[in-house]
Amino acid sequence: MGRLFISFLCVLIFLATIVRARAPLVLTNDDRQLVGVASFGFLPGGTLSLQMENLELTNQTSSGKLAFYVHKGHGASDAFETAWSAPAAPLKDCFLDNGFIQDELDDDLGLLFPLKEADTAWHTDITIRPGEQGVWQVVFVNCKQSLVSFTLTVTEVNPGNSHLSAGDAPLPVVYGLSSLAYIGMAAYWAYLLVYRKDTRVFRAHWLMLLLVVIIVVNKALQSAKFHYMNIGVLSEGWSISVYVFTSIRGLLSILIIVLLASGWMFIKPFLSAKDKTVISIVVPLQILANVAVAIRNEAAIGSSDWSFWSMLFPFVDLIACAIILWTILQTRKNLSTGTSADGKETDVLNKYKMWSAFYVVTLLYMYVTRIIVQLLQALLPFQFVTWAGESVYEAATILFYAYVGWKFRPYANNPYMQVATDDDDDTSSDTFRLQSIVTRHD
Repeated sequence: MGRLFISFLCVLIFLATIVRARAPLVLTNDDRQLVGVASFGFLPGGTLSLQMENLELTNQTSSGKLAFYVHKGHGASDAFETAWSAPAAPLKDCFLDNGFIQDELDDDLGLLFPLKEADTAWHTDITIRPGEQGVWQVVFVNCKQSLVSFTLTVTEVNPGNSHLSAGDAPLPVVYGLSSLAYIGMAAYWAYLLVYRKDTRVFRAHWLMLLLVVIIVVNKALQSAKFHYMNIGVLSEGWSISVYVFTSIRGLLSILIIVLLASGWMFIKPFLSAKDKTVISIVVPLQILANVAVAIRNEAAIGSSDWSFWSMLFPFVDLIACAIILWTILQTRKNLSTGTSADGKETDVLNKYKMWSAFYVVTLLYMYVTRIIVQLLQALLPFQFVTWAGESVYEAATILFYAYVGWKFRPYANNPYMQVATDDDDDTSSDTFRLQSIVTRHD
């Protein structure tokens, strides 16, 4: 456990060092024909600035085109979207020679900026006119038989000096309301733990309170971060604080869910060898997910780091979700298969068959936050694509935590805790039988 804490502390220090203002895109001897470098939701009056420096080619005499292509947000091209979603895919011909590119240029749906080999630096500013609002995308096209190196700084600003994409603008309100909701949950939970004298409080309950308090701070910091970005203030300090508390929240959240799924404290006062193995797998996965999110958010779009960590995060998240669901199912299986001749053990175990409901709710939560949110972000207009999806995610998370807290609350008549609140003789007997069953099935 000490090694895990030291590892987590190192991760927090690492996250603090990588957070900075939007990093420029640096390509070094890159052989990709198509590199996506920017994607931003612009409103009329917004500005897009591209500044390239230190352009170098390994083969100066190679024929072919070298250019930046800007796809305007109000245009719709399935071919361009396919190319954008898989920029590393090999192309049979030069991307700029495709017919849909010329069609977009003719219809004023795109802008082409050819580069000359002799130019080591290049700069352009674009103002979004009325009717051109939407998600603008910028790609670098290399049709030469040459490796290319350069540094590109992309600056995207919406009206009001807002550095937020159009779909991100309401995020300060979304996270602010979420923080207020968690404040109410934390106050109610603290009341149950401190002022209710007819309940039995476990260590898991205090961990839950700590988690909700961490979430309150985390959501407040997220709201402040996006608020200042929305008014044109870029502060690295806010980002560092957000990532630190996000990492602590993620670790605590998945640890508590795994502990509850295994029945620790509520069903058995110990962690089996299998439970410890699950924790030793899930916690590093959560740490890895935190690193992936931080690097994905801070790395420049189009860089190899951004591509790798963007693909890694869903994979790690899926594994962690699968382990949690498996743990719940194993606990439910252990509870449902316990029997005894006198029937008393069955009576005890029947009180914990609600683990199946816990499994269904957890599965539903994962389905909403991992699939429904992604579908919404794919289908909604660009002005709603981020904040609406985040609103659904936050609402689902609040409801999930409220359900878990309600079911596992320190209340004398809570079905999950009836074994622990029986008279001493029955408690000792039932706990012994329960431990035997869990041990037998581990």
